[in-house]
Amino acid sequence: MKKTMNLRNLLGLTTLGLTILTSLHLTNSSSASSTFDETVMEQDKVIAIARPYGDNKYDLLVIEQIPGKKQCWAEKGTRPIKVEPLLLKFDFTGICRRSTDSNGYSVRINGEDYGLERLLRVVEKDQELLLVGTSRRDSSEEIVIGRTKGLSAGFLKIQLEPGWRFTKRTFKGRQLGHFYFSKNSGADVPSSVSPSPKVSPSPKPSVTSKKKPSSKKTSTNKR
Repeated sequence: MKKTMNLRNLLGLTTLGLTILTSLHLTNSSSASSTFDETVMEQDKVIAIARPYGDNKYDLLVIEQIPGKKQCWAEKGTRPIKVEPLLLKFDFTGICRRSTDSNGYSVRINGEDYGLERLLRVVEKDQELLLVGTSRRDSSEEIVIGRTKGLSAGFLKIQLEPGWRFTKRTFKGRQLGHFYFSKNSGADVPSSVSPSPKVSPSPKPSVTSKKKPSSKKTSTNKR
């Protein structure tokens, strides 16, 4: 019996310890993200690509071209723009920079890093692919960051929506390898973090709702 109690106590302490460590890790990650700055890139030296995999699925690939080096990708067509990832044909070390997951890119709005809150995904909608920043808490809440403006087989260029641009993460003035999909829209962060593009039309106000304000005004005047 004592052995059972001791084992339970040990498991309880272990669980508590893991919880504390996880909390500290999230706190440190959150505070660390607020210390990063950003610097604007040459927009024609970087590209966001919808990369196909599996059964009609896509993920996000970001490639940066180092100036004066061998070409990292080629573009063809208009709607959509098809991309040939040339860097796959040679050793691109020191020639092209590539990021393939959330460790290498994130969303930044009004100077705040949303990497811990927004997951970058490529989704298909209305015969094109959208790059969206999906809330990690509520998957139905999304912001549209870019689109392919068409659908075709292969690698496709994601064209950023107006107001969005590529920037690079910096720390104490030193440029890092992390890419930002960045937007500055004044101080109202909540308005820039808009819901999913799947918006249903608002219902028309009923006659009853219109009468309520007038009845309140009448009662106030009598007083």
